[in-house]
Amino acid sequence: MLWRPVGCPKGNATVILSTTDYQQKMKTLLNESAYRRLPKDQTDSTEHKTTRLLKKSTLSEDVYKELNPSGSRPPRLYGLPKIHKGGVPMRPIISNIGAPTYKLAKYLPGLLKPLIGTTMHHVKNSVQFIQILQTIQIEPHDLLVSFDIVSLFTNVPIGDSLLLLEQHFNIDLVNLFRHVLTSTYFYFNGQYYEQTDGVAMGSLFSLVIANFYMEDFENRALQLATYRPTCWYRYVDDTFVIWLHGLDRLREFLQHINGLHKKIKFTMEIEEGGHLPFLDVNVYRRNDGSLGHKVYRKPTHTNLYLHQSSHHHPANKQSVLTPLIQRARTLCDQDSLP
Repeated sequence: MLWRPVGCPKGNATVILSTTDYQQKMKTLLNESAYRRLPKDQTDSTEHKTTRLLKKSTLSEDVYKELNPSGSRPPRLYGLPKIHKGGVPMRPIISNIGAPTYKLAKYLPGLLKPLIGTTMHHVKNSVQFIQILQTIQIEPHDLLVSFDIVSLFTNVPIGDSLLLLEQHFNIDLVNLFRHVLTSTYFYFNGQYYEQTDGVAMGSLFSLVIANFYMEDFENRALQLATYRPTCWYRYVDDTFVIWLHGLDRLREFLQHINGLHKKIKFTMEIEEGGHLPFLDVNVYRRNDGSLGHKVYRKPTHTNLYLHQSSHHHPANKQSVLTPLIQRARTLCDQDSLP
């Protein structure tokens, strides 16, 4: 039996899977409705279309030369195991390096970024989230809640996103956005597939367009809600909420946001013992109504690091300690530091 090491992005671990199990898990993934098989390679036709759209656009000649693809190869799919979930399903990642739309997908986010992150609900990173926590006071009856979007990237509604893009860009640029968003074919194990909707995990454009769409979605969700949270802070597909209307109305709110679009569905986690993880921060209640914070690690984290007695250069060992110390100082309040 052949075995293959597979990296795990959440947990600092290497997972050993038999090739048979890996192929079967990927086959199960590709049998989902989010994917369909293609009869042939789409690389040449996608490259020609990319060149044609670039020529028609109002982009400068220098930009056209920089983005025009040649000698392209198909995007490749691989999977990373979700070891924190039952059955260890695979997370699909698509490598677009060298693909016909790779250069264009690197360029377009720069046009979109000025429109993103300007709302009060946007969280840039854990450091900004901690700064926000320091301004919050809660009451004993308030609930700490997090919402997580199920498979956001493969469920971003392309049609709705393009309608939003049309409000900000002229038609030639919208056509370039559409081309990148709809060129979702890829190669795996001798067969070509395409994603039926959403954006591919691994694409340089996925994070930006997901944030762009979700900012509009959350604004509508909050405006239409009968009862609203005290605060709503979102990082891509994770949202931190403080809720003051009780459990029954919280469940009604979850039904409300899950009913706005058939593709966008949330799961919910409520604090336990006064603690709630969000991103890599463990948020907890203090007696005075403020919120404390410290480093959070998933239960699957291995805590495996370079051993102090290993035959490595001291600089290598120091490079392990430095980010851990910096992370603790950044994410922990004074009560959580030794």
